[in-house]
Amino acid sequence: ALTKERKIEGKKYGQWLSRQDSSLRFIYLSEVDFAHLADSLALADGILFTGGADIHPALYGKAYDTARCGVIDTIRDRYELEAFRLARELGLPILGICRGLQMINVAMGGTLYIDLPQDKGTAELHRVGQEDWADHPVTLIPGSRIATLMEVPIVNVASNHHQGIEQLATGLSAAATSPDMLIEAIENTSDNKQWIMGVQWHPEWMSHEDVLS
Repeated sequence: ALTKERKIEGKKYGQWLSRQDSSLRFIYLSEVDFAHLADSLALADGILFTGGADIHPALYGKAYDTARCGVIDTIRDRYELEAFRLARELGLPILGICRGLQMINVAMGGTLYIDLPQDKGTAELHRVGQEDWADHPVTLIPGSRIATLMEVPIVNVASNHHQGIEQLATGLSAAATSPDMLIEAIENTSDNKQWIMGVQWHPEWMSHEDVLS
């Protein structure tokens, strides 16, 4: 199940996943009526929370600070929170990319920096200007699941975001950080029966040959 697909050909999340397994079929939750989310997820083997609009700050205790947000999609916020609850209930493997990492953190009780350029002073590290892609290193934390996938501790990633994790939710651990010490990857710690991982970067935007992607 994909929470929302990108429109750009060659950079779609489904296309990226299909390069790993051509037999995959997808449910696009943005096209599913809210009342039918549970039925749709009951058919899924996993769920990907994809990138996109800013999460409404009211969901993590900062309702007063919407002016510094970009586009907000409250309809998407609502169905993704419910999809996350259902995915936990069903024990589905959960992967988050960019906004998806942030949604996992918020859904589990964490908070976000509203705007990294202002809050941390690291503007062009994560996104060049308002929309252009950045390329920066991340350090994989020894012992994390994602670190076991790589032979080197520092890797370059494709990045395009202005928000990020401030307070990490209980039940999650940091698995990677950027040079400004922003958490760049997360995984669950409290429930070994369910696989949860999120990355702040965009593996689907990286080279097909990139091992991390």
